[in-house]
Amino acid sequence: MQGRLSPPVPERLQAFPWSSWEQEFSNASACGFDAIEWVFEADGYQQNPIWTEAGVERIQQRVTATGVQVRSVCADYFLAHPFFRVSEQERAQSVNVLGELIAQAARMGVRTILLPVLEEAEICTDAERAQLLDSLRGPLSLAATCAIRLGLETELPAPEYRSLVEQANHPALGIYYDAGNAAAKGYDIAADMHTLGPFLCGVHIKDRKRGGPSEFLGQGDADFGAFFQVLTEMGYTGPVVLQTAFGEDYLGIAKAHLEFVRARFSPKPMGANLD
Repeated sequence: MQGRLSPPVPERLQAFPWSSWEQEFSNASACGFDAIEWVFEADGYQQNPIWTEAGVERIQQRVTATGVQVRSVCADYFLAHPFFRVSEQERAQSVNVLGELIAQAARMGVRTILLPVLEEAEICTDAERAQLLDSLRGPLSLAATCAIRLGLETELPAPEYRSLVEQANHPALGIYYDAGNAAAKGYDIAADMHTLGPFLCGVHIKDRKRGGPSEFLGQGDADFGAFFQVLTEMGYTGPVVLQTAFGEDYLGIAKAHLEFVRARFSPKPMGANLD
C-alpha cells in the first residue's frame, strides 16, 4: 500500500506520501514488490499526480524505471465524500470525481479501483444502498469500457456484502476484501471467501485482533493459513495488497511482511502487491 515505504505520518493510519511517492517505487523494487496500490484521498486531490496528465506521465516514468506497476487504486476520497447522506450537489460531485478518476487510472493501466463503503461512509439503510447503486450506474459503464473493476470494501457480514454487489448486477462491480478488518469484526475470513469468492477483485492483507487495531502480520486474529489456502483453491489471481501495520523501520517491516505472505501464497501472474 502506498505510504508503507515511507516514514509514518503522525496520527494517520494511511496517507498519500506527498514528498516520497517517487522514491517509493525504488523502495518497492528493492524490497521485492512488483506493484504499488495508489492512494487517492480527499485532501489536495487535485494535486495528486494521478489527477493530471503531467502527473500520470511522471508515474509512468517511475514504472518504466523500476518495473513496479500501479494496477490498483485505493480511493479514500469517498470516505469523506460518500454517495449518500449528502446533498444532491455533493453526490453529483462525487460521481464526477469517480468518473474522472476512472479515466485517469485507465491511462496508467489500472485494473481495480477500491471504493470504501465503511466507517463514516458505511451503509445504514436500504435507501442508502439504493442511492449508492444508483450513483454507480454511470461510473460502472465507464469502468467496463476502460476494463476496470470497481471493488466495494465494506464491513458487512459476507451474505449482506454479496447481496449488495449482486443487486447491482454489473460485471464491473466486485468485492475488495480486507482480511484484517473482517478478523477484527470476528468474521471467519476463510469461510467468507467461499461466499464472496465469485465477486472478488482485490484483497487487502492486514492483521488485527478482534475489536483491536492493526498488528504486524501473524500477531492478530486473522487465520491467514486457512485464508490463503482458500484463495489458492479458488485460483485467485487478483491484487494481493499489503495494507499492514508499519513503523519507523518501514523497509524492514515491509520485507518481513512480504516474506510472510510469500510463505503462504504465491499467485502465478503476480507476487504480493504493496498498497
